[in-house]
Amino acid sequence: MKNKGLYIHIPFCSHICSYCDFAKIFYNDEIASKYIDALLVELDSYQIENISSIYIGGGTPSSLSINQLEKLLNKVSTYYRKGMSFAFEANVENLTKEKISLLKKYHVNRVSLGVQTFNEEMLKQMNRHHNRSEVIKVINNLLEEGINDINVDLIYGLPNQSIEDLKEDLNILITLPVTHVSTYSLMVNENTKFYIDHIKEKDDEEVRKMYDYIVTYLKKHGFNRYEVSNFAKEGYESKHNLIYWHNEEYYGVGLGASGYLNNIRYTNTRSINKYLANERIYEKEVLTSEDIEFYRVMLGLRLREGITIDENKYGEKIKSLMKRNLLVKKEDKYLISEDNLFIMDYVLRELLY
Repeated sequence: MKNKGLYIHIPFCSHICSYCDFAKIFYNDEIASKYIDALLVELDSYQIENISSIYIGGGTPSSLSINQLEKLLNKVSTYYRKGMSFAFEANVENLTKEKISLLKKYHVNRVSLGVQTFNEEMLKQMNRHHNRSEVIKVINNLLEEGINDINVDLIYGLPNQSIEDLKEDLNILITLPVTHVSTYSLMVNENTKFYIDHIKEKDDEEVRKMYDYIVTYLKKHGFNRYEVSNFAKEGYESKHNLIYWHNEEYYGVGLGASGYLNNIRYTNTRSINKYLANERIYEKEVLTSEDIEFYRVMLGLRLREGITIDENKYGEKIKSLMKRNLLVKKEDKYLISEDNLFIMDYVLRELLY
């Protein structure tokens, strides 16, 4: 039996970022306590077994109070087995020393910090509530507790951000003892402050220049690009995210969470009232064998390791993509060519539709 992942969503935030489109709610102590209770009920509704990784994401899991966090971790740590990845997302401004001690106590061994940029003007524009020195302090606190698998999220393509600003972010980043970097090009989605303020995304050419610079710079400093947007030092790839990209199964628990079990992909409600009333699953997709193969190829081609592709089914398309150097073959696996990962969506459309 294959191992599965467990994703737990904490929707609460102490402030809402200008670009955020995730299922999130302003933190309220009473609602957060009720939510943790409902979350534990949902966890108990599954026979959770064969877990190989746990990921608590959000929202901002670190916005929970000490008591709420302990209640959650006390339960979730019962699924922990030695050697597995247990990851926790946090914002710099509310990941206190006390909370870090709690993470360590309950076996959390990987922390992902929402840094986004070190530029204080841009942080204000994004409604982020931390600065560079606070990032350094939190990372040092994590290391002191023995949590040394640390990811930093960076956003590029921000309003008014120049390539020089990006270079400055990367120059600061590589001085920090972090093991993993996740990069995201700014997307302006409806119902976000950036959208309401008529902020536009940068044009593709400028974003491409920034992406290429990130790839080259991080490689030079020991971070291997193992997925389109993710870079890791040797042995520090995200074990949890690899479950998604390998199209393996995972429990999705919490408001708006998605899961994949027994050939069914499901998504939970984004309504907090429904969730607290235990009306959880919003939609389900029962997958055919063709759907499963579609997801396997679509997700697997994000990875630099490549995947096998049915040459009988996709033969002509494979030939066409290889002729244009969009797809390459390495032993028995196909992968998107190094220079064309940035246009992955285009390559996938050409292959799968």
